[in-house]
Amino acid sequence: MSAKKSKISKIFFFFVLMLAVLAMVGFGLTGIFSQSISASVATVGKVDVSADDYFRSIQNEISSVSQQFGTQLTIDQALLFGLDRSVLQRLITQAAYENEAQRLGVSVGDETVKNALLSNPGFQGLTGTFDEDVYKDSIDRSGMTPSQYEALIRADSSQLLIQAAVSAGVNLPEEAALAIFDYIGESRGFTYARVGANNIAGAIPAPTDSELAAYYSANPEAFTQPLTRQITYVSLTPEMVAETLEISEERIAALYEERSTEYNTPAKRFVERIVLGSQAEATAARDGIDAGDMTFEQLADTRGLTLADIDLGDVTARDVGAAAAEVLFASEEPGIYGPVDTNIGPAIFRMNAAISALSIPLEEVQDDLRRELAIEDASFRIADVADAVIDLIAGGASLEEVADETDMQLDTIDLAEGQADGIAAYAAFREEASASEIGEERDILDLEDGGVFALRVDGITESFVKPMSDVTQAVLDGQQNAKTHELMLARAEQIVKAIGVSNGGSLSDFGGSLLLEDATEVTRTSTIPDLPPSVIEKVFALEIGNATVIEDVYGAVIIELNSVAPFDPESDQSAAILEQVNAQQTQQVAQDLLAYFGAALVTTSQPTLNQARIDSLHQQLNYSAN
Repeated sequence: MSAKKSKISKIFFFFVLMLAVLAMVGFGLTGIFSQSISASVATVGKVDVSADDYFRSIQNEISSVSQQFGTQLTIDQALLFGLDRSVLQRLITQAAYENEAQRLGVSVGDETVKNALLSNPGFQGLTGTFDEDVYKDSIDRSGMTPSQYEALIRADSSQLLIQAAVSAGVNLPEEAALAIFDYIGESRGFTYARVGANNIAGAIPAPTDSELAAYYSANPEAFTQPLTRQITYVSLTPEMVAETLEISEERIAALYEERSTEYNTPAKRFVERIVLGSQAEATAARDGIDAGDMTFEQLADTRGLTLADIDLGDVTARDVGAAAAEVLFASEEPGIYGPVDTNIGPAIFRMNAAISALSIPLEEVQDDLRRELAIEDASFRIADVADAVIDLIAGGASLEEVADETDMQLDTIDLAEGQADGIAAYAAFREEASASEIGEERDILDLEDGGVFALRVDGITESFVKPMSDVTQAVLDGQQNAKTHELMLARAEQIVKAIGVSNGGSLSDFGGSLLLEDATEVTRTSTIPDLPPSVIEKVFALEIGNATVIEDVYGAVIIELNSVAPFDPESDQSAAILEQVNAQQTQQVAQDLLAYFGAALVTTSQPTLNQARIDSLHQQLNYSAN
């Protein structure tokens, strides 16, 4: 009995132990499953938007946008930019289409899915055909299973079928395209003239003190001294060092010889050549050209030659042979030459341009070559000085001490915002000055041309409006320019009033005092280089015979409309353009229709969101990033 009890106790013990193990395993499995595919993030009709689809899509979206920005976005930044909303909206729309496909019973067969897989270049192996191992590896790396991916293909194909059915009947009426092109294609012709200071009657009146004061008060920006930094700096540039270096004549001569082809080039001719069958045929062809019976191009056409066949480009005397060179290089005048015997038969040449031989002696370029070599050598000297300066600054030396103990040159500058001359022409100097605090000793830095510098900001003067007493001349000049501008506009308005339709006048009546110019075939998309862009808008607001004034920085421009030419849909060019415009507009209408249809599907399917699951996925993204 005792032995029997012991056996039963052991069995009971192992039974309890097994239950405990199963409970622990079950707990672990629950944790695992809860972290993989779990509750959906949205439900659209009978279709769920899975958490995995949303997680994978927002990861891809963050990665794509991060590449555009050049920096990795955090999930918080992605949410701030609304990437989560755009991804969710896209997935919900896709689910709405899938739900509609199920409602309509629309689907595609296995053959369609198979063809999509076989034609995907991402799933092809080294032989250029579908490779099952490549396919499975690609799908696995995307975080999907083959069945999930194939279901996605089936859903996408069904969506395309519905979209094709929705947009198949879209056809924009030709009248719509014609209306668009009536607007775009209409052209106008007008006469215009610029009214200048010479068109103002009498002298510009001298300003009163109150007028000057009013101008000064109304234009403070014109008299503002921008923020200015008082800077002490040391610098050493290749130009500075080059002035102190000795360059041997041998090195200069060697560099000249190395570049001899740049300084000594033979004469060249740009020519075309037609080779004839015999001397008699060549002579007859030349006589025909001289008599005006045919042109050089027509001669080429009769022999079945194109421009590419006869064009020799730029040639030297050596390129064309002795006989042709003697004829072609005896003159620099473009024209017809020959016939000339060549090694491929008698030929007629047409010379289009001539380039004289170039020969520049060493004496003319030796100073430039010496300077170039010196600047090249300067980089070594600057590197040595820079090493010494780094040690001095690290040891606490001031810029003044650095200049005393090295070849660095000490100077000062009042650097105003926007200034870009002298040392301020270097972007590196301006950036360092802006980043420096007052009194701060900064490290030595490189300049764009290979020089070096270090600076110290001694003080900063905030921007301020200069006292009127300090800018008297500037105020006077500004007021007089403004007054002149005002009078030019007034004169232009007088002329427009004088030539008004009711007065029966025309801008041509003022041709003696104004320089008149004509613009023809101007459309709404035209630009006229010497006129402000607002001219186009003004021209298309006028009626024939009317004139108006346009103000620009130079004063005033008068325009008078002469003609209106409506778009001609009957021309061959117009028909082609109309067809193109109609196709573009039809495509746009189809896209708009699909957008409205998709939005309607989403609305009627009444999607629900699982915000808690979405927030949880965002936290997972945050943890994985950290």
